Amino acid sequence: MEPRVPKALQALLVLLAVVSASPAFAQQPSTGSWRDAVRRLRDAAIVPAAPGSAKKRIRSMRAGGLRGLAQLHAAAALNATIAESEPNGSVETADSVALGDRATGTVDPAGDVDTWFVDLAAGQLLSVDVDAFETGSPLDPTLALIAPDGVTLLAFNDDFDDLDSRISFRVPASGRYYVVIRGFGASGGAGLTYAINFGTVTCTAAGTEREPNGTPATASRVAIGADGSGEICLQADSPAGDVDFWAFTAQAGTTIELDIDAAQLGLLVDPVLALYASDGTTQLAFNDDTDGADSRLQFSITTTGTYYATVASAPGSGDNPFPYTLHVRAITPGPGDPITVRAEGLGQPLGLAVGNTGDVFVGDVVGNRVLRVSSQGVVTIFAAGIPSPEGLAFDVFGQLLVVSGDGAVYRVTPQGQATRFITDAGIPFWIAVAPDGRIWLTDLSDRSLRRYSPTGQFQARFDAGVIGGFGPGPLAIGPSGEPYFSNGTEIWKLVNGRPQRVLRDPFVLWAFAFDVAGNIYAPAPVAGRIKLFDATGAVVADTFAVGPDAPQAVAFGRDGTGATVARLFATDLRVGHLIEMNPAGVAHPGQPAGFIPPPFTLEAAAAGLLGAGGLSAADAQLLDALGNHNGRYDVGDFQAYLRTVGAIQGAATAAAQRRQGSDR
Repeated sequence: MEPRVPKALQALLVLLAVVSASPAFAQQPSTGSWRDAVRRLRDAAIVPAAPGSAKKRIRSMRAGGLRGLAQLHAAAALNATIAESEPNGSVETADSVALGDRATGTVDPAGDVDTWFVDLAAGQLLSVDVDAFETGSPLDPTLALIAPDGVTLLAFNDDFDDLDSRISFRVPASGRYYVVIRGFGASGGAGLTYAINFGTVTCTAAGTEREPNGTPATASRVAIGADGSGEICLQADSPAGDVDFWAFTAQAGTTIELDIDAAQLGLLVDPVLALYASDGTTQLAFNDDTDGADSRLQFSITTTGTYYATVASAPGSGDNPFPYTLHVRAITPGPGDPITVRAEGLGQPLGLAVGNTGDVFVGDVVGNRVLRVSSQGVVTIFAAGIPSPEGLAFDVFGQLLVVSGDGAVYRVTPQGQATRFITDAGIPFWIAVAPDGRIWLTDLSDRSLRRYSPTGQFQARFDAGVIGGFGPGPLAIGPSGEPYFSNGTEIWKLVNGRPQRVLRDPFVLWAFAFDVAGNIYAPAPVAGRIKLFDATGAVVADTFAVGPDAPQAVAFGRDGTGATVARLFATDLRVGHLIEMNPAGVAHPGQPAGFIPPPFTLEAAAAGLLGAGGLSAADAQLLDALGNHNGRYDVGDFQAYLRTVGAIQGAATAAAQRRQGSDR
């Protein structure tokens, strides 16, 4: 019988088999991905890129010496070549090889499975390397390593080196292990030949790196403007895997870019990149998968000194050795650089809102809490026990609305008391409050926008399924009072109840904000930057700020009177920071957030309905937005205005009475 593969692992194998190698495709959203993204953030996991619809076909970029670094180093010269002996489709009929042997065979007919066994000792670093495509065979092989019980799948690989597969694995216990080779998609035929090289992995210094370089003290040196090259290779004395440290000196005011080339060499690998401060332990920035599977980050240096870049393999991406080149460059900073850290130790801050006193409120998705950051940077717990807080916004009564991962919107009083407020949405995600006081919510369950009265009564649903991508996610109110929302790589707005695309970008854009000129500041966490677009969606600054590590949400600050100012804040989830962009680079104050009291009296609204004048065209437009949106000010709009003003005044009075009662 063939080895049995658990269903969960079968799904993983299918995922691995169809992962796209295109850098652009790695950014393409898929259904439900906003919630998936939050779940990954909450679990602090690194995941593979989104699967495509067909198996990739990488063609190697032959890189001379670098390419040669990827070849596994055999522990000994070739011992023998062993030809397969059919039948060998199960662990019971497996052919025998030893370390140092080369196994040969043919996957024929279609669906054929060849099984080999090898006896191994605990602690050995096994290398199983297929040569097929490389030698001209049309076979597209997949490899599986099975435990001595003949059932448990220990490792799987497809297409590590062009279409050829390779497994590197640390043997946990002595015993007989099984290697299974088959054609992708159950292919087979007389010409589909292969050779499997069985050996052990050995690691040597390669390129310009100098092993050992696994600590800041032993880091290899590289200068800004130069490249470093090396190999990530599983080490016998490092169960956590190989980590290469590179040291460089940078001057204050320099914006540096670290860029890894590894997957671009034609290998199915996933390198991760991190930047550490001069102490060698404080992580300043991290990136995974900016350029397809390769990583790139930018950071603004504020203090002259020695810094450390680390290169490693992403967890779960396999133990195969691979070569890489690290580019260390100085780049032109954006107008929002350098950034300033206003608070740290915030867990995993996602959503962001600024109160009318200038305090900043952030939701910690792993701590199930909302934190308050004062203008002096003092951090306190504002509300606890809200599961996975996502979008945040203040309502017309000064209470904080928090979208929770449990499917409800919570309303939090200024004293931090949280109650479930809106509970009729399927999977609410982000929230915003319009100038008229009405509440807007994105719902992932049916890919829609939902509108509520200022007091939480459901009013209308707007379908947004046509926008594609992740569906409607992070949400903000535009200068004219209409909701804008991201579907991942695009920002849309709702015009007369229908979605209309505003802009498109190569990167996934998260929770954005407007200034009074209508410009859009949008964080791109995968790229590690904040981008600036004008009101038409044209790029003003592709890199407004490169200092952030993984910015998720941005919001404009407010002064002590509640007025928005030209200060831009962001949550930086990867490092748990609240950061501020360089105020000198922020050209305009932010668009006023939330409810804006009408600039006219009740008497003026009534007189305007009777044709007595007193209302400007902008006033009439605001009243129509409160009401039936039919393009003119009429009785229905006046009734909606009365309801809104009455609800706000009534709720405010009740809130004041409750506060007085609590004071007695």
